[in-house]
Amino acid sequence: MTPTIKDFLACVEEMCPSAWALAEDRVGLQVGDPGWSAATVLVALEVSEAVVAEAAARKAQVLLTHHPLLYQAAADIREDRAQGSLLARVVRAGLAVASCHTNLDMAPEGLNEYLGKSLGLEDLEVLLPVRRDPLVKLTVFVPLGYEDRVREALMDDRVGVIGRYAQCSFAGRGQGTYFPLTGAQPFRGEAGALARTQESRLEVLAPESRVPAALARLRAAHPYEEVACDLYPLANPGLPLGFGRVGRWPGSLSWEEALARVKGVFGVERLRVWGRPPVEVSRVAVCGGSGGDLIARAQESGAQVYVTGEVRHHQAVPGSGADFAILEVGHFASEVVFMPAWAEQVSRALLERGLEAQVLAAAQETPPFHIF
Repeated sequence: MTPTIKDFLACVEEMCPSAWALAEDRVGLQVGDPGWSAATVLVALEVSEAVVAEAAARKAQVLLTHHPLLYQAAADIREDRAQGSLLARVVRAGLAVASCHTNLDMAPEGLNEYLGKSLGLEDLEVLLPVRRDPLVKLTVFVPLGYEDRVREALMDDRVGVIGRYAQCSFAGRGQGTYFPLTGAQPFRGEAGALARTQESRLEVLAPESRVPAALARLRAAHPYEEVACDLYPLANPGLPLGFGRVGRWPGSLSWEEALARVKGVFGVERLRVWGRPPVEVSRVAVCGGSGGDLIARAQESGAQVYVTGEVRHHQAVPGSGADFAILEVGHFASEVVFMPAWAEQVSRALLERGLEAQVLAAAQETPPFHIF
């Protein structure tokens, strides 16, 4: 089924809920109608004239961007000014525009997680936790013989995950009773008679943000007409959500090897470096975009190198520590590298929901500046 923009955004919302965005951020649908078709989606770092032209050439109906088009409210749409001209191009092209900004930065499989994994870091942790995704216990009653079918439907990359263990669940057996009323079509038994059946009580842990998707899969896989399930809020600490990541290389790299790896991952030829470079590097912190505010946090985490997109002059304090270096790769380079992977994530998520859409990564993005 071809999704509408509303369907498409519901899928994106499950991946990185808008509630995770900072209060002053602007995320979600900014241009367009939720009822429009989303047969073709172009994923880009930001809206530019080149990206709008590419969307039109590839017959996309939706632009999904990381940087919001309307991060600040537009006072007018004057075409003799840059912002007004760009907005007019978007509207004339019939494009819908939606964004995931700080919610994508914080997402467990979002931009910063991708950067950490791309650098080859292991044992990744959130550098600056901002909030948590609460845990709930999902309990469902399943007729004997259907436990595996239902269990497999519930699991994903975060449902049923405890630390380094996936597909965690518990099942206990008992007897269930039900009395089908007129019009019911019971899986076992018949309307107007009390039924007794042997069932398993199946329990899994699920992050609150994944519950709607887990329940949808549960109902599709469960043999009962009416699924009996419970959701219990837990006092267990949920998954930390926040900015940046910190981890370690499985074997230390020399300073020269570390520089080469960072340049290769971000596709840059030059880096700005502050601090005193360590001879050997094993623990590294990374944050896409403007990460200057996390410098002290990176150093406190034990990182020897902090990789980020953009640092202001007064954020990089001179003499901030021995054997600690800050590597600036550029704001654009630190984030655009994730766009193809994000497009693939969105495409897979749509397919899992039975939605057919073409999700493409923009090929016409270039830095918004030139170096002479």
